[in-house]
Amino acid sequence: MAVAAPPALELSPAQVATIGVAPAAMYGFPVEEAELGTVAFAEDPAIVQAESTVLGAAATLKLTRKELRRARLLYNTQGVSGREVEQATSDEETAAAALAAARVALRALGKSDTQIEHMIATGHVDAPSSARAGAQWVEASVFETDMPLIHPGEPVRVTVGAYPGSTYPGHVYGIYATVDPNLHRQTVRCEVADPRHELHPGMLAAVTIELRAPLRALAIPADGVVREGDGTMTAWVTADRRRFSQRTVKTGLREDGKVQILAGLRADELVVTRGAIYLDNMINAAPGD
Repeated sequence: MAVAAPPALELSPAQVATIGVAPAAMYGFPVEEAELGTVAFAEDPAIVQAESTVLGAAATLKLTRKELRRARLLYNTQGVSGREVEQATSDEETAAAALAAARVALRALGKSDTQIEHMIATGHVDAPSSARAGAQWVEASVFETDMPLIHPGEPVRVTVGAYPGSTYPGHVYGIYATVDPNLHRQTVRCEVADPRHELHPGMLAAVTIELRAPLRALAIPADGVVREGDGTMTAWVTADRRRFSQRTVKTGLREDGKVQILAGLRADELVVTRGAIYLDNMINAAPGD
């Protein structure tokens, strides 16, 4: 049984003038993760509290260790009783446990061991990078299943409803170590440029994280693709810009008015980029219409 040839049309010069024709070409489709977020404080209040707890615990441990050394020296010269040494030992152990717990809590908020050690050694907290003029914090809540794709340093773009025409570029600064057990989401903290100081804590934000370089793929304009009644996708091709044939295609990603073509077209093949639905209506019109 012979297979029917694809539908074809021959257009007049006037009809050709009403449509657009261009070669199918490669296009870079962004590989991104888009999530809702909020503009955050210059430093997360939870982090501020956790850092304060670490510094307090470190100071207490330093003091209890000093007291334990003094008690042991006095005990050796019979200046204090064994009970006082035991109490000093217990105080030192309790302080060490408190500092260990404070470290764990701070690591869960995204601080590294190096940062924590530096903070304890200096006895103070360094100013956050977003304290620099013209920068702001933004936090996004990302599903835990998507987290393996996200890493510090990856570019981000932020928009807010108050300034719909503005985009604030930045990067992933850090990732909180804990996952919300109810929402199964993890917080990603980003630093973005805000030279006009338009972003304020509490603003709702749309955060787009660029996961890797754009995917280069064959694509044509969305106006060149038609969804048929049976769900298949079609495009129109031509070799001479006069005769046009309908082709079934398999589509993929869509971005900025472009549609990825997974199968059915070749690179540089001439396709209808505007007016495909017009040709589709012509081929499907009942005789005499």
